[in-house]
Amino acid sequence: MQNGKNIFFLYYIPHTFHKSLAQAVRAKDLDILCSNKKPLRRIFSYVKFSLNSSPYDILLCEGTFLIPALFKILPFKKFKKFIINISADPKLYYIKTKNMNLFKGFMHSLAIPQVDLFICIGEMERDLLREISPRAKFIVAYPFIEEERYNHLLNLPIKERFNHNILFVGNGPDHFCKGIDLLINTFKIVKQEFQDAELFILGNWNKDIKEKFYYQGVHFVGFSQIYEYIEKSSLYLHLGRGEAFSISTIEALLGGLPAIVSEYTGAKEIVKKLRDDFVVPLDPKKAAEKVIEYFQLTEDDKKDLSLRAKELGKRFKKEIVLSEFINKWNSVMRKL
Repeated sequence: MQNGKNIFFLYYIPHTFHKSLAQAVRAKDLDILCSNKKPLRRIFSYVKFSLNSSPYDILLCEGTFLIPALFKILPFKKFKKFIINISADPKLYYIKTKNMNLFKGFMHSLAIPQVDLFICIGEMERDLLREISPRAKFIVAYPFIEEERYNHLLNLPIKERFNHNILFVGNGPDHFCKGIDLLINTFKIVKQEFQDAELFILGNWNKDIKEKFYYQGVHFVGFSQIYEYIEKSSLYLHLGRGEAFSISTIEALLGGLPAIVSEYTGAKEIVKKLRDDFVVPLDPKKAAEKVIEYFQLTEDDKKDLSLRAKELGKRFKKEIVLSEFINKWNSVMRKL
């Protein structure tokens, strides 16, 4: 309850970070739009909820704004909720690049103007939103590293010895968003220059993806502790297409592992502070050139980058991130 209004968290899965945001604003969980329900059931559940709720309720959506926003167009007060959407998925990128079918694109063009506030996870999401809907209101928030993992990564020493191994962390099934094809093609070029190079891919990927992208030196290692592979690697590489803000990138930084990312990986705003040219286009050849250039640096230069990476990662502590978010949230809520 805030300002006399009920806040409901309409989650999709939910993601741990989004759940923490919801808890921070004392939102009540509502599973009517969750991923395990079929589309028609979601619609009927939302209608039932709306008809039995206050028109003044606030809906905090985990990317689940489409149904509430489309119903808001109807001339019935019960459906005109205050909608806040957490934008932390590739949806805005897919709209910008027209990588969404015409029907979905049309539905989103109707729905986005009905959203009262976007919580953009990082500056890239904010910039994409401004392109698509210049009048949209937003606040920018950032993810945090889970406390136990934060402490473990913080205590990893800066790199002292370097090899030619590369780390990537991400889960399927959306290999296009995660840029797996770009990652593998970049690695193939790097492998020609450094024959001892290896690429470790952590996360859940199905057999088809593993077979499709098989290449000598590529290891799909499933769910494994990131600490072990930070120690085994000398570079983190993330070539996402619309990856809103990859927590794995800032985890790698906190662990002392320098990162190179694509221009459409949201964590680029942090990586730019490490080295501006470590943000690369969606081009395997150019990405590989930068990886090779990094591997050719002196050990002292790489140690310096490792130390700076760790300093950049320290910002993403839970208390710091949630405190910044709550200040922005309260500022918006006071105006309602």
